[in-house]
Amino acid sequence: MKLPGVALALFVATAGTSCTSPAAAFSPSSLGRTRTSAVGLEGSVSSSSSSAFLRSAAANSAILRGRQRQQQQAVRSRGSKRPRGRSATFPGQSSGGLSAAGLTRLRASIEEDIEIVDTSATASPATTISNDVSAAASASAASSDVDAPALSRADARKSAASYLSQYDGQSSAAIIYSKLVDNGVTVVNGYSGGAVLPLLDQFHGEHPRHGEEGKKIRWITNSNESSAGHIAEGFAKSAPALSPTDGKMQAGVVVATSGPGVTNLITPITDAMCDGVPMVVLCGQAATFAPEAAFQSCPAVDLTRPITKWSYQIRNAAEVPFVMDYAFYVARHGRPGPVFIDLPKDLQNQIVTPDLVEEFTASLADVAADGQDQIMMMAQSSKTATHEAPFVSLSTHVRSDGRGHHAIHLGSPHEGLSFDVATASDGTGTTSLQPVYSSSSTELYELDIHPTNVIHETKIETDGTTTTRTGALDGHGSEVMTEMIDLIKQARKPVIIAGQGCNDAPDELRKFAEALQIPVTTTLHAMGVFDERHPLALNMLGMHGHATPNFMVQECDLLLNIGSRFDDRITGALGSFLPEARRAAVEGRGGIIHVDIRKSEHAKQVEPNFFVHSTGLDFLRAVNAELGLDDPDGSAKVKPSTATRSWLKYKTELEKEYPVPVPEYRPHTVTVTGDDGIEREEEHTKMSAQYVIKKLNEVILAAGRMDDCFFSTGVGIHQMVAAQHITWTKPRQMLSSGSLGTMGVCLGYTIGSKLANPQAICIGIDGDGSFNMTFTELKTVAEQGIPIKMLILDNESQMMVEYWQRLFHAERYLAVRNINPDYTTLADSFRIKNIYCDHAEDLESKLEDFLFEDPDQPVLFHCRIERTPCMPMVAPGKALDDMIHRDERFDVDPSAAPS
Repeated sequence: MKLPGVALALFVATAGTSCTSPAAAFSPSSLGRTRTSAVGLEGSVSSSSSSAFLRSAAANSAILRGRQRQQQQAVRSRGSKRPRGRSATFPGQSSGGLSAAGLTRLRASIEEDIEIVDTSATASPATTISNDVSAAASASAASSDVDAPALSRADARKSAASYLSQYDGQSSAAIIYSKLVDNGVTVVNGYSGGAVLPLLDQFHGEHPRHGEEGKKIRWITNSNESSAGHIAEGFAKSAPALSPTDGKMQAGVVVATSGPGVTNLITPITDAMCDGVPMVVLCGQAATFAPEAAFQSCPAVDLTRPITKWSYQIRNAAEVPFVMDYAFYVARHGRPGPVFIDLPKDLQNQIVTPDLVEEFTASLADVAADGQDQIMMMAQSSKTATHEAPFVSLSTHVRSDGRGHHAIHLGSPHEGLSFDVATASDGTGTTSLQPVYSSSSTELYELDIHPTNVIHETKIETDGTTTTRTGALDGHGSEVMTEMIDLIKQARKPVIIAGQGCNDAPDELRKFAEALQIPVTTTLHAMGVFDERHPLALNMLGMHGHATPNFMVQECDLLLNIGSRFDDRITGALGSFLPEARRAAVEGRGGIIHVDIRKSEHAKQVEPNFFVHSTGLDFLRAVNAELGLDDPDGSAKVKPSTATRSWLKYKTELEKEYPVPVPEYRPHTVTVTGDDGIEREEEHTKMSAQYVIKKLNEVILAAGRMDDCFFSTGVGIHQMVAAQHITWTKPRQMLSSGSLGTMGVCLGYTIGSKLANPQAICIGIDGDGSFNMTFTELKTVAEQGIPIKMLILDNESQMMVEYWQRLFHAERYLAVRNINPDYTTLADSFRIKNIYCDHAEDLESKLEDFLFEDPDQPVLFHCRIERTPCMPMVAPGKALDDMIHRDERFDVDPSAAPS
């Protein structure tokens, strides 16, 4: 069932609309003031014309829903369960045409409200929101926006001009720096180049803009642009939220030049997109008047568009304030991700003047509601980017009282948002942008930016057919919410998969799991969100996860996936995934509950019985409230459940039967020459990666310092061994490349985590193959005096790939063996303290030296280890519980080699 039109309309307010500070530019405090549905009207409209419009809108909406159902049926007939891209449009379809009846405000996240519209009170049950949502809609329809003046197009243009006037006399480069400061940026990584010099100059400590206060942003020059990108990722992955009320991740920022500066950033940008990391990338570009194929020019926007949430080349200085605010908003909202801004050199120097502002705002036209011809598209191609529509335009809306209103729309017609210009209440006259939400579209782009807190139920009937309905997550008598809670409470073998979407809700997750006694397993990016010292902790699941969670997920009667997208590394063969939960769903005693911030993830991989379009935090808060776990005095209406007692006993048995193996070796006698020149015999024991990481974990736990640590890894055996053998205790403690699997990220991630968390112990655990790709960044560590700890597990091999060649390619090893430098000599060349160890007898004392002796210095620890695979491993193409537990020879299907 499709949700009725949910969209974003963010309105241009009067000077009376206020925010308290630039940091509150995107505060939701005034989101309830406007209540709209989209239509192209000038100014206010009469009540009679409004009524006529609303009747027509409802009729048009019913026609549109019919077309949407036809489209969905056509897609299903081709074998797809539902459209996977954004909603299709049809000739003549408009983003308007929605009734203002049945508005309800649903809590969208920590800071946002979204209004849901029931587009037709007479529509069939298959195409409307359930009675639960409609009832809530009627209850909230009482609030109105009658006190806020409706703005005409001329008023909207004046508000835009007022917003831009505060940048009068500034260049684009100066505005960009100011916007970085406004958005809380304190450190920027990058590399120089001619095309980005105007912006780069803004960061110099002696630039006149800084005056006596000094510069507010730390600039760090890296060894190359790719490493700059990985450092920005590491910063964003581990940095605390910008503010407790904001709750969202900080964005990492990179500045680089054109051409190769851009292409060198392709990998970190893609890595950030795959793993949901907020990042703003600012790159120079050849001047707009440069000849074809000018020096270091490249189609940067076209290259980065598929790997970013938004990619754009600026066209003049007047739009730069809008561009920068929009960039940070998009990067940090919804599932976070990277945005890319292309900066032609001449436009970096362009100055905002009153004439430029007047010309710019006078040209603002209506955004194309149907994505086609409502505005003159200004379709044009440059040498470096394709422009399909103006970035800044006007959107028109009708409020609940029938008055027309005009807003500033940023982005493309179907992948853009609108904003309200708010004036600060401190008397300075400073203006900023604030989002407000309206009900005007079913575009997945918009639903993926702002969750609606709606539960979508798919119920399997006894005859095998399914029925669907929706309900509000916030309770208030919601039958769907009640049924979902009852299903959770009655489960006898439940499991929670905690994904990255839980990282801002560790306390809520713990309360929920403890109350219902549900064991919790985590994905790679969520390790630590549920303290692994807790008796309900299952540790990581998946291809190289612990055996116990893999078994229990396959045998559970109810799976709650909170904030994970069912990646193939955690599902194994999809056709064999969750057999018991699927059976329990048919029998009405269990099933699958999936919570995700993106509506587009609904049934993308796995069809759930309940899909909750929400954040992990809002879901857990709502469920805990229903269970009575949020009482101020700490008391709860429910005592810890006893329904899962046998299930937890089974967990303990599995953990004893299937421990994660640690390869160990027998000691052997070696002859060594002491400092005195005398030879003597000693007992030395070789080490495996597993042994080193296990001992590292023991040393940190014994010192009581685990909560003070952040760990970064490259990609390979060392990555999975670290995931298995470190006791993860807090969210975002593990920084690793998940979906893209990017080797070489460890050193950059570790630097970024230290820049974001100066008081923490930031440890990089890297393999020799991964470290070899980016060890030039030791230059940055030494130059900036960044006191990180780098552990290199050196087996002169890409062991993960080597093991696959052993299994699937008859031991024909190619491109997996390394001839490595002397890493201690390499560290010496950068004047970095270093330690070497090749046997177990010295490991503990050297680990203590590495970790604790010089907290204010960078240290490199080179450990020589043996080649050992990482076990357990889910057999490629097999079910999640079909694991290889020991390094033994056995028959495999050569065609099933993993990627």
